[in-house]
Amino acid sequence: MGARTFSTLCTLAALGAGGCFGSNASPDGGGDDAAYGVAPDLGPICTGNNDGVISNDELSFPVGVSVNYLGNPAGTTVKVSPDGTLTAAGPEWDFTSTAGDVHKLTIEPIAGKWFAASFPTASYATTTDLATNTLGIFRVTPDALLILGYASEAPNQTLLVYDQPVISFRFPASVGQSWISAAHVVNGTLNGMPYAGLDTYKISVDARGKAVLPFLSFDNTLRVHVDLTSTVPGGLSLNRIQYLFFHECYGELGRMVSVPNEPNETFTDAGEFRRLAL
Repeated sequence: MGARTFSTLCTLAALGAGGCFGSNASPDGGGDDAAYGVAPDLGPICTGNNDGVISNDELSFPVGVSVNYLGNPAGTTVKVSPDGTLTAAGPEWDFTSTAGDVHKLTIEPIAGKWFAASFPTASYATTTDLATNTLGIFRVTPDALLILGYASEAPNQTLLVYDQPVISFRFPASVGQSWISAAHVVNGTLNGMPYAGLDTYKISVDARGKAVLPFLSFDNTLRVHVDLTSTVPGGLSLNRIQYLFFHECYGELGRMVSVPNEPNETFTDAGEFRRLAL
């Protein structure tokens, strides 16, 4: 079974970051992997109110826009702290490391893609797994962001069409939400081989705190906890634990993804640790 992690890539006031609801973190600017400098002020295009509740008009999905993330190299692990540091104001998550590789992820149109006919209701596609460059296919509705399946950029390598949409994010999002969403893949293709299986997503918005990036700090960031289990015929299953960190206007600030079949919900070794970059 291939690695699949869900992604919304809805960071988009997002060509880097700005002064919308973050406080400046005084970057030193020089010469690191992400070329951090002074973040632009994107306040004029931000419509959020920084109340820790993310409504559907406080995230944006502009097709054709690219976002930079920093991530550890494929095949490596990196130390993380999903629970962050507990402060009087709540948890604080440290995303200040500038180590790693820069990945430019794009919200891509479906039209013209080799798999377009398999996802007639899709709104966009974007890379969901940095190691494999697999695309997740999404539909945006007033109430939710839905995963329709996955596909490879190259024709006829991976095509996994869900028999029903999976709810990956509900609007308005706030601490205390939880749900289970599942879908089957029938007669699919994964890395050129026949594939069938069941993907079960257990999702909760389970914490609210501060995310600290090298260029801005974001109060009222929401942590989304995802347990994704993929089961194939015969009962073999693979599980990954994911923590995604969202803020109004900026969308996904970062994520931590466990190694396969990690038993510890508060794992400290991540197979993927990505952070929003400039």
